[in-house]
Formats: sequence, structure tokens, C-alpha cells
Amino acid sequence: MAFSRLLFCVVAIFFVSACSSTPREASAHYFRYFDFSNVKNYAFYARNNDTLGYQNLSDVTRNSIEFTIENQLDKRGLKYKDISDADVIVSYFWVATKEQRSANRSYRKKNQRPLVNPHAAAEKSRNMELSQYNKGVRYCAPCLKLSANGEQVSKINTDEGALIIDLISPKSKRSVWRSSYPVEVKEKDNSQEIQQRIQRAVEEMLLQYPKN
Repeated sequence: MAFSRLLFCVVAIFFVSACSSTPREASAHYFRYFDFSNVKNYAFYARNNDTLGYQNLSDVTRNSIEFTIENQLDKRGLKYKDISDADVIVSYFWVATKEQRSANRSYRKKNQRPLVNPHAAAEKSRNMELSQYNKGVRYCAPCLKLSANGEQVSKINTDEGALIIDLISPKSKRSVWRSSYPVEVKEKDNSQEIQQRIQRAVEEMLLQYPKN
């Protein structure tokens, strides 16, 4: 009897541990020869920029992402500037999921503004969209090898649902830092829940900003 109770407790603890949600750290890497200590300000690409043309996001979602990025960068002492005066340019890409597209259809039925442009998502596959975006920011994975702690990082999460942020060098027009974090959107999620998930993702990613 004692052994049976002990076995039950062990199994119960195992299932509780397996079902509990553990915080996931954002993946990130950067170009070691870029001087991040001199980065004092930032800018975003204009909405009509070719790089953002690869995005399948609505203005509502873009506003949410950019507002959160601004808030987090401001907390780190960086200032928003005109793109001609910026030390880095911020770009981003959200890899759409089936749930996002389904949620978009539900929002359209309710006569609300869509979260994701369904036409853009239907026209191009996830891999092709991301590939085009990578070309737009001149992303070179082998060039960006170090994490915020100076460790070697070779792979960044680009699975469905991953929100990606790039910091671009204004001189080379090349990504010198990239981070990603999964943002899981379900069909039942409301705008506030989606905003909270975006905020969590951006916060986790910018924790990986290089420590000089």
C-alpha cells in the first residue's frame, strides 16, 4: 500500500511538472564587430518601405508591436529619432500561424479590423515570405554568432508564431542583431490578450540585447 501511494505521488508530480508552463528564453545573436555601446537612438522603417512590404501584418498589429518596442527601448535609454539620424533601424517579422489566420477570419466576421492580411498570407508560403524579408534586411545567420552573454548561437527560432526583431545598421543596411520569441495566438483570444503576448515577447527579446 505504501509503495502504491509513493508511486502515485511520483506520477502525479511528473504530470504536474509536464503540464506546467515554463518561461521560454528568447533566442538571439548579433554581429560581434558592431559597436552597440555607441547606440543611443533608433528609428523604424516607414510603412511603405520595401522591407515592410514583405509583412503580412495589419496596421493594428504593427502599431501594437512598434509601441511595445518603443516602450522597451525607451526604458533602456534609447531615443526615437528620424531615420536619417538613427544609430540603428528596427525591423520585425511575425511568422503567421494557422491560428492567426483563423483568428483573422473571426475578426472579419465581427466587422473588426483584421489582425493579419489574409490575402498576403494566402499568396506566399511562410518560408518564402521569411526568405524575402531576410533579403530585405540582408540577414546573414553565419555572421551573427554571439548571444548577449557572448556564447555561440547558430540558430534562431523561425517556426510558425515566432515574432522576429532585427536591428539594422544604417551604413551597411544589414541586420546586426536578431532575436525571436514565440507568440501563440488562438482563435478565441481577444485584442488585449494578443497585446499581452506581444508585450511579453518583445520584453523577452530585448533582454537579449548585447551587454557591452
